[in-house]
Amino acid sequence: MTGIRFGAVGVGDEGAPEGASEEDLEKEELVTATAAFSLEEEAAAVVWVHDVLQDGGELPLMEAEAVVRSLTVAMHGDRQMMLPLLQLRQFDEYTTTHSLNVSVLSMGLAEWLGLGGRDVRMVGVAGLLHDLGKVTIPKEILNKPGPFDDREREIMNSHPVEGARMILTSDQQLDLAAAVAYEHHIMIDGGGYPSLRYRRDCHVASKLVHVCDVYDALRTKRPYRDPWPAKAVLTYIKERSGTEFDEALAHAFTSMIGEWEPRLATLHGEETSPVTQHSPAPTDQDFGLLQ
Repeated sequence: MTGIRFGAVGVGDEGAPEGASEEDLEKEELVTATAAFSLEEEAAAVVWVHDVLQDGGELPLMEAEAVVRSLTVAMHGDRQMMLPLLQLRQFDEYTTTHSLNVSVLSMGLAEWLGLGGRDVRMVGVAGLLHDLGKVTIPKEILNKPGPFDDREREIMNSHPVEGARMILTSDQQLDLAAAVAYEHHIMIDGGGYPSLRYRRDCHVASKLVHVCDVYDALRTKRPYRDPWPAKAVLTYIKERSGTEFDEALAHAFTSMIGEWEPRLATLHGEETSPVTQHSPAPTDQDFGLLQ
């Protein structure tokens, strides 16, 4: 690959307007999330990457890495770190917005744990590509407003294997991203999928991405359910710590979100607003529908 093929990918930072007074700057500092970050170009780049793969092309790694760099800029924009999460406007945007959100959350957690910049970006790429195998899943299954039948569940559960295959076929050096794509639905007690012939521990990056994946999936409105409130999702993660989630990573994640929740920003196209979703508490029926 010789260069980026998808145009410019970057996060704009408008900065302070020329001639702004000190009072204006003080007011700007009070804004938790900066509207300059829309992530529309990044979302378009992810859609393009998925289209390339659906057409049988190889993974455009440079575009994926450029998206991750832009997300890093957005996370550290202005005078404080924030976690800018996209909110889908229609259900067929789910794979795109979810990939971006999991990348952001994974890098946020990696930084929270003290990882260095290079490792944080590697985790970000793995988070961005974790659901790559879903480009092989028919949209009528991805967006089905209800439980899957056995055949549909089998097709859906194939996406970790397909994603890992696509990544390794495109670039053997993306072994970490391939491992995460393969393992991100495997629970630490051996549950989940794909099933392993011999039980083993998954890579720490896979366990890290898994908790971020579940958080964003449950916080997002899907055709078959409303989004869960943040408190309910954090309770779910805490209760399943030690069975589904790695205990240390679950504790770190809930601590991070507890501190950063007021600074989370949901991005709606060109608009930015604080996270203020309110929904009924989850029911037992919801647990079987988490993809």
